[in-house]
Amino acid sequence: MCNAENNTNCFIFVLIDICMKLIFAHILFCFLLLLTGISFSQSDTLGKTKYSSDFVFNEGIYLTFDEFKKDSPSVKEFFVKKPAPYSDPNFTSIEYICKDSIKTEGNCVLNECWGYSYRGDVYIAHAYYAYYFKMMVIGSVCHFVGLSGIGSTANDIMTGFGGDSEYKQFYLDFETGDVQLFTYKYFSGFLKSHDDALYQELMQQKKKKKLIFKYLLKYNEKHPVYFG
Repeated sequence: MCNAENNTNCFIFVLIDICMKLIFAHILFCFLLLLTGISFSQSDTLGKTKYSSDFVFNEGIYLTFDEFKKDSPSVKEFFVKKPAPYSDPNFTSIEYICKDSIKTEGNCVLNECWGYSYRGDVYIAHAYYAYYFKMMVIGSVCHFVGLSGIGSTANDIMTGFGGDSEYKQFYLDFETGDVQLFTYKYFSGFLKSHDDALYQELMQQKKKKKLIFKYLLKYNEKHPVYFG
């Protein structure tokens, strides 16, 4: 009990007690905040693998974009046939093991899919029937070079006659699967709506139109993706 003789000591003890309680409350709050943050991150990435340059994709055919995001190709047994001489190297025939009406195994030509993984690389079906292009960059924003044409058909491109197709750069939004031309106009708009800090940084650059690929890589580094 405090009295006139030990008021000073009593005050010190009370002050120490209050400080200890405040410190304990602060530690408890930080622990709960950390625990909550861990639970959120685990719920987003539980059972998934963070993508890196040494990530090994499961080999097979992705019938849908969702199969690619999960790295779970539904067709495992398939063959990639090289194009005929003088044809476009991206024109590819893909065959898979199938069964006919009497369940005899044979080869069927794949008519439609999102893409496929083969020998460590991922190829996306793009623009025309039986055209597949290698993903050069994989991440929150994927990047590849594909064909963009006006008034062309797959046969025109394969033979090299007719149409006005040309190779152009494209990017794919890993969140939605949407594909868009990789130009300053489109990518800067994407960056503005997805990461304003990086967008403002890009706007400060003198040669910003020539730096969009660099900022694609910076965006992927800042926003990693997970497969599974």
